[in-house]
Amino acid sequence: MKKNLWVLLALSALIAMFVIAGCAPKPTPTPTPTPTTEPTAPPADTAAPKVVSTEVFKYYGAVGNSCNDCGYCDLPSVEGALYSNCDCDPDTTFEKVLPLTSQNFKIVITFDENIDSLVSSCIYNPASWEIFVKNAGRVTKSIPAIFRSAEINGKQIIVTASIMENGSLTLIPGYGVDPVTNYFAFCGLICNLNDAKQYAAVVNGPYAIYSFAMAAPTVADEVTWKLLGSCVVADELGNLTCGYSGSDCCLEATCDTCEEGCPFDDPTCVTCENPCL
Repeated sequence: MKKNLWVLLALSALIAMFVIAGCAPKPTPTPTPTPTTEPTAPPADTAAPKVVSTEVFKYYGAVGNSCNDCGYCDLPSVEGALYSNCDCDPDTTFEKVLPLTSQNFKIVITFDENIDSLVSSCIYNPASWEIFVKNAGRVTKSIPAIFRSAEINGKQIIVTASIMENGSLTLIPGYGVDPVTNYFAFCGLICNLNDAKQYAAVVNGPYAIYSFAMAAPTVADEVTWKLLGSCVVADELGNLTCGYSGSDCCLEATCDTCEEGCPFDDPTCVTCENPCL
């Protein structure tokens, strides 16, 4: 009897051990760490700055030159001109065509990245630039402009320049009448219809009222620029190249899709029309 009792007690103890073991919490498995991948480094910037756009604007501020604003140094003098719109007071007398106009304008050249002003310092040299004002409606079809200064502002190079057309226009009245000549000096850009009318008044002078007078230009001036020789433009990483150039019409009633030749009134693009005229 005692032996059976001991057997029962041993079995009970074994059963209790199995029950306790079955209720014990299972061990939490240690998670396997996810391998980290190094991010792919972006390719190094090795491209030189690219020109994104050129914009031309009239400018009425002082340019800081020591010469008379109408020249005598690096601009043609208005001496001998009979009619002029130039905003200055030279020693000679001429008939002023109002409103008087500044000869200065700005060229804003925008690149696709910031420009390093030290590496690109050649842009401050007047000899590095070739700037022309072109218009088939002028007496002089292509006129070299005078570089005044340049500045770097982030992605932009801003050039200040001056333009004066100083010359003479000979007109033929016809009917056996001798040709007549007007000497003129026209300052600034032709950017709208009012500028074109003023140009016609200046170049024709006292003969503007006659039928044989030269017609006013029908398109705005186009300004072209070019960096000459080995003048480079560099980004902030030192990537650089040379041979930059560009152009823009100074059309003040702006439009992205105007016809070639910078017309003042483009019938295909109503936003080219200037509502102020």
